[in-house]
Amino acid sequence: MAGVRPDLFARLRDDLETGFREDLEEAVIDPARWPDLAERTVRASGSEGALLLRSDRRSLESLCTASLADASRRYFDEGWHRDDHRLRGIPFMRTRGIAVDQDFTTPEEVARLPFYQDLLASRGLRWFAGIGFAVKGRLWCLSLQRTVEQGPYEAHEQRRLATLSPLLQRAALLTSMVEQARLAGLTQAFELIDRPALILDFEGRALRWNDAFGALLGRDLKLTGGRLTADNPEATRQLEALVRPFGRPPISSVVVPRQDAPPIVIHVVPLVGPTRGLFGGASTLLLCSVPGTMTVPTSTILQAVYRLTPAEARLALALSTGTSLAESAARFAITAATARSQLKAIFAKTGATRQSDLVRLVASLAR
Repeated sequence: MAGVRPDLFARLRDDLETGFREDLEEAVIDPARWPDLAERTVRASGSEGALLLRSDRRSLESLCTASLADASRRYFDEGWHRDDHRLRGIPFMRTRGIAVDQDFTTPEEVARLPFYQDLLASRGLRWFAGIGFAVKGRLWCLSLQRTVEQGPYEAHEQRRLATLSPLLQRAALLTSMVEQARLAGLTQAFELIDRPALILDFEGRALRWNDAFGALLGRDLKLTGGRLTADNPEATRQLEALVRPFGRPPISSVVVPRQDAPPIVIHVVPLVGPTRGLFGGASTLLLCSVPGTMTVPTSTILQAVYRLTPAEARLALALSTGTSLAESAARFAITAATARSQLKAIFAKTGATRQSDLVRLVASLAR
């Protein structure tokens, strides 16, 4: 088994027998642990990296290990997901829980197909093992990747990896239930502060909304077939543009005119990080306001949407104004270490990676 590190694969065997189920249970309780689980599987299987995604390739419903961040970005940005040669492996994943390149690709195809010679070769990748599992009728794949030197996944490795399929399926279903409950809690949180809220999925359909949002529905704004439509044609066009399978919405707000009442302003907040979840299907939060009504403090919205603590929300607001981390720490009388810890938590919860991301995030809420 040239190029494969058997000592790492032995740890996969141990994980399956002693710790893997516990890891999955932790991921159910805290969905933010799924990236950690993917990293553990990579190390245990002697792989270079992993990508977890739906087989219909919704890029925002995916995660990848840090080692594949660049390759994953190219995969989606350049449209490789629309014509992925490895989609041929779906029948194998459905029937036996796993697919590898050897199941559906000849050596001649590997040598000539751009998928292998351009996309994969440019990142030093070659071999694949896709562990398939179904979540509410949709096939998901934990796609493990190896380099040329690491070698293909051998038959005995495939059998071992296939045993992960039912474990992943159970954990994903439970995670989906937890995420749905959190989405319900999110809309209810806005109900408590009298803010109409609705959550859209990746196809622009309504997943959850609170009573305050329901009270706005009528002749001028309605749900038709699960989609928001307006009596005003321009507002309807903008609402249709909220569907964003492969990127952020092109607009940050929509004004819906009403015939006998002030207009409704719908603020568009992309859901990221743990708030979005992986299996719950949430994509975008819509927060509504009516001119002349009481506004809600941005810090309160940050806490509700991204589950920030009051201290984290305070720091996020300060950083969004351009204040440095050191200046913020001095202002709030906290140590530099505490400020860094809070910032790390803010980034993890909001999906931001730099201060400019926080500026845009807070700007989308502060209306």
